[in-house]
Amino acid sequence: MIKTKQFYDDLASYYHLIFEDWDASMARQGDALSNLIEKELGQSTPTAVRVLDAACGIGTQTLPLAARGFSLVARDLSPKAVARLKREADARRLYVDAAVADMRRVKDSVCGEFDVVLAFDNSLAHLLSDDDLLMAFQQFSAVLRQGGVFLGSVRDYDKVQRGEPATHVYGSRQFNGESYHLRQEWEWDEPTHYQGTFIIDRETPNGAVRELCTTGQFYALSTERLLELMRKAGFRDCRRVDKMIYQPILTGRKSV
Repeated sequence: MIKTKQFYDDLASYYHLIFEDWDASMARQGDALSNLIEKELGQSTPTAVRVLDAACGIGTQTLPLAARGFSLVARDLSPKAVARLKREADARRLYVDAAVADMRRVKDSVCGEFDVVLAFDNSLAHLLSDDDLLMAFQQFSAVLRQGGVFLGSVRDYDKVQRGEPATHVYGSRQFNGESYHLRQEWEWDEPTHYQGTFIIDRETPNGAVRELCTTGQFYALSTERLLELMRKAGFRDCRRVDKMIYQPILTGRKSV
């Protein structure tokens, strides 16, 4: 996971630029996740719900849930992403217990049980084997209370052309008075694994200047295979939920 740690350390200062409007996206996700959590738990009081975000990044899901009153514990592999999350939480006067941890060993970094565990924004795809994914799902189950739920969002790899190099363009973003152009370039190592290189160019009076170029590794599993691994880890009622946010959400419940 060294390459993944470096990938997100490199992206930490720029990650919000992936979204056309990060704050607006967080607001929409906060509403969607609050509704989904209430539906899954039958619990309409956020302050009574303890959430572990096991792949928190800079806080795209953590911050809006904390703002809605949920009790948030946040963990991520990237120290720079966690540091930025802390700054973002402080700026919003939100309390979040944030620290560095690998999701495959997250149980050792937290205390007590949780009602919900999150792993969003395709973070599961950085676990490059079924064994690593199963280990993470087992860790999520271990920290959940009986009847607690796991929620994870993933890229829909069933809709991806495998084996073909591809460029995914995010477009232009304005930040601090400057213009940035973002794209991601994929190169496949095999039908299930690819290298994703994230490139950011900054506009200057003399033309575009390369601001960032960093590469991560991804395991392109179908959502059905991920649900199978969740079931193998002991989750029940595993299913895919569509059209709530920009990626499918996978959900499963810890057996009572």
